[in-house]
Amino acid sequence: MKFCKVCGSTLDTIISTRQVGCAECYFTFQDEFEQSFKNIGISFGYQGSLPRRIKGYRSKLIDRMTMQLKLEDAIASEEYEKAAFYRDYLKVLNQK
Repeated sequence: MKFCKVCGSTLDTIISTRQVGCAECYFTFQDEFEQSFKNIGISFGYQGSLPRRIKGYRSKLIDRMTMQLKLEDAIASEEYEKAAFYRDYLKVLNQK
């Protein structure tokens, strides 16, 4: 039986009480929650627009995360020229 490592809640407990024990439960039972939502016609992923004040923030954050992952991959595969490019690009993103 699957249970949350932080609070000890089980899926049966969450279903019967309709309350999640802690934030970690969302990660522990993610697959079960997604399946339940799909069964009732709810899909994940927000498709709408973002408020103007955070529209640019999301793209910058995603750019930083993407460049950081590419940098780590380039270092792991010993492609140091690519790694230097990604490092420099990250510096520029962090200055803004």
